[in-house]
Amino acid sequence: MSTPNGKILVIDDEKEIRDYLADVLSLDGYECICFQESLSALAYLSESDKPPDLVMTDIRMPGMNGLELLRRLQDITPSTPVVMISGLYEQSIGLEAVRGGAVDYLLKPAKPCEVLSLVARHLHSTQTPAEQEQIHSALTRFLANFAAHGGEPAGEDATELFRVLGFRRYETMQHSMRVAAYAVLLGQAYGLSPERLRSLELGALLHDIGKIAIPRNVLLKPAALNEMEWQVMRTHPRIGYQLLVELPAMQEAVQVVYSHHERYDGRGYPRRLKHEEIPVAARLFSIVDTVDAITCNRPYRKAQPFEKAFDELRKGRGAQFDPQAVDTFLTLPREQLQEIRDRLPDTE
Repeated sequence: MSTPNGKILVIDDEKEIRDYLADVLSLDGYECICFQESLSALAYLSESDKPPDLVMTDIRMPGMNGLELLRRLQDITPSTPVVMISGLYEQSIGLEAVRGGAVDYLLKPAKPCEVLSLVARHLHSTQTPAEQEQIHSALTRFLANFAAHGGEPAGEDATELFRVLGFRRYETMQHSMRVAAYAVLLGQAYGLSPERLRSLELGALLHDIGKIAIPRNVLLKPAALNEMEWQVMRTHPRIGYQLLVELPAMQEAVQVVYSHHERYDGRGYPRRLKHEEIPVAARLFSIVDTVDAITCNRPYRKAQPFEKAFDELRKGRGAQFDPQAVDTFLTLPREQLQEIRDRLPDTE
């Protein structure tokens, strides 16, 4: 018999879910051990000579729930990655799971390919689960370096932070560095002070950090999201805000993180702010984020020229975008925008 790819503990009070995950994982060569409730799993771990390679646990279960189990596992076997699985996504639970040390989050129902992709990511990666603990320290170092250099050069200082966050499904470093560079260019033309310009750049670099708490099979779904999945995805600005708001150096920059999906007409999310209720840095950022989305390759279309992006800004002027911010962006030298685009291509 071939050696299993790894040993995985599955804890879920629903037999159908346990059997489904066990079948999917066993067929791919994993040894799968299932438990109906948390205490039995903890008893098994206390008697086992070797910890499992991965734990997958439901969140809502009778008795000890998955979040409490997660805390107990951090004490018993801190090096074992834990994946939370749930049929109901709640922003507060996703955030608590990330803060508690969960390495990933899977939303039920999950396709076999999604289950296997997630497991392979955490069992066969060159990076270890211990890197989860580096997120806070990497962020702290990044902020210190950013302040020490007066915001220059933020891109170089971001490299280590992005490396750590990268294994948590973070947005690509190239995208974040591009929108930060565009934002600085726009902020200068708009007349922001050096201090506010640095906050804009910092917020742009970290704008999608909240996606680390979004379930993997929602964030990486290759097809269009359904309404429930969109509701989950729309929580990421609030999650990012909650992750960063307590850091003193982030007090202005975090407003970009929180408000980068608001619309000038009040139809955005998560707070449906409108006009001047939206922080000016977030109003500027929404423009460069849209420009970058249009001018980069997507699975469903090739990158469009800057002129196409300018047309979209004109169409959205006064609706999606702040009119004054649009007018300012349209005055930016095309060669400077192209230089940023060429220097930071959308492949890594």
